[in-house]
Amino acid sequence: MNKILESLGMRTHDIEQCAETDGYRIDFEQNFTVELQQIPESGCRVSARIFSLGKSLQVQDDQLRKAMSIFSEVSCDLPDGVSLAVSDHDNCLRICIEITTNNANLIVSQFNTFVQMAFAYKQTYFKHKNDRS
Repeated sequence: MNKILESLGMRTHDIEQCAETDGYRIDFEQNFTVELQQIPESGCRVSARIFSLGKSLQVQDDQLRKAMSIFSEVSCDLPDGVSLAVSDHDNCLRICIEITTNNANLIVSQFNTFVQMAFAYKQTYFKHKNDRS
């Protein structure tokens, strides 16, 4: 996690700590935030919030179906290990990856690739969210 922060010219005291986790939040731009969480002995989990889930089960079902449809369409272009997850601490859909290498250049490269891919996925979801499945 420190290698990622160093590559961005930051330290842990420069960024906001996530609520209810031992991670840190980096706001890249309005409505696009990436969270970093240290994983003991294995590396770092990186996640980006895609959207908040609706209150009704029908809305959630529609949102998740659309997200999964887009994910399956682009899955062959995604880095290995990328997954979607529903976050119970803030009721949102996240796209995630675990970075487990010790190679500093590879850590930074995987992080940068993930951020670009997550932002593109979020933009694609919102562009197509009103399309019929």
